[in-house]
Amino acid sequence: MPGYLAIVAGKDEFLVDRDARAFYDQARAAAGAEADAEIMAGTILRVDDATSIEARFVETVNTRSMFGGKRVLWLRNFNWVADTVQSRSEEVKASLARLLEAVTEAEPDVAIVISATPYDGRRKDLANLKSVAQEFVLHSPAAKSPFGGDDPQAEMQVGLATQHLKSLGVKFDRAVPEAIVARVGQSTRLVLVECEKLANYAGPGGALTEADVLLLVPPFGDGDFFEPIEALAARDLKWGLASLDRYFFNESSARPLLSALQNRLRLLIQIRCLVDSGDFRVTTAGLSKGQFETASGRHGPTFGSAAKSSANLFSQNVWYISNKVAPAAARYSLAELVDLQLACADCFDASNRGEDESSVRALFLRALAVRR
Repeated sequence: MPGYLAIVAGKDEFLVDRDARAFYDQARAAAGAEADAEIMAGTILRVDDATSIEARFVETVNTRSMFGGKRVLWLRNFNWVADTVQSRSEEVKASLARLLEAVTEAEPDVAIVISATPYDGRRKDLANLKSVAQEFVLHSPAAKSPFGGDDPQAEMQVGLATQHLKSLGVKFDRAVPEAIVARVGQSTRLVLVECEKLANYAGPGGALTEADVLLLVPPFGDGDFFEPIEALAARDLKWGLASLDRYFFNESSARPLLSALQNRLRLLIQIRCLVDSGDFRVTTAGLSKGQFETASGRHGPTFGSAAKSSANLFSQNVWYISNKVAPAAARYSLAELVDLQLACADCFDASNRGEDESSVRALFLRALAVRR
């Protein structure tokens, strides 16, 4: 067995590379200044690439240093265990088996780091080495809808975005880091790249709002994040109408938007009821810490099953309710929220007649231009 073996795998290339580099630097420091250190690319584009990478890896692992020093090898961006046509081929599987056998047969003076991305969690090739590896890190994939439940990756990304925006010298609203993660949170690298893009847009000492994020940052992956809903929640008429222009430029049907809006309204109606009963004190910044947990203990059983549903406020993520949903409850009365929910049903009927855009625009104008 090698003297040190570290395996890092996952779909988020930034996180995998970050952790693998830390292990590689740690192994180099432990091996001393006389050690031979090498980073080897493990990416295959064609099936034939596997054989040449395998041969080079085995040769590097088995070659002894002329001066008797230790050897440190990082096999980087190893995509042989991804869900691709190449990785599923019998030739690549055979090369992978021989390569991993060479890993287990390496001499004790060799340190090996393998970073595998993208990673198919159904594959057990690397997992079989977990018991013999000093470090084995498997990053779970990012949630398609951040903050919908326990999502430590999203919370970590919010922290990174917050630190990065501060380091870039811009001011930003409380919701900006969360909005960036909601847009591109399936890629940590994109989160940081979009922070830099927004900072350039704001300029030194400038300020960023959530509306800036939704305007400038395109959605990444399969999210269900709709800008018009955030504009409606902010009770911003200009932003709302502009966001509908962008939505209907790409979409012909209002149904996905209406479904998401109804889910948000169900939660807002419940929050507003608890505000009016005195259980919540809500502001445009949301709920202060501890209110949600206290109300959950008092009223949770009344709301029914703990199964996640927009019909049960207390089945939702605490951060999501307190910071993302609740601020709108400070801007709308219960009567206005109920009217919006009924208006959504009318818009579904209008959609059956092919009047998607005009009916949704009318809904926004009634809600944002007139207060009850």
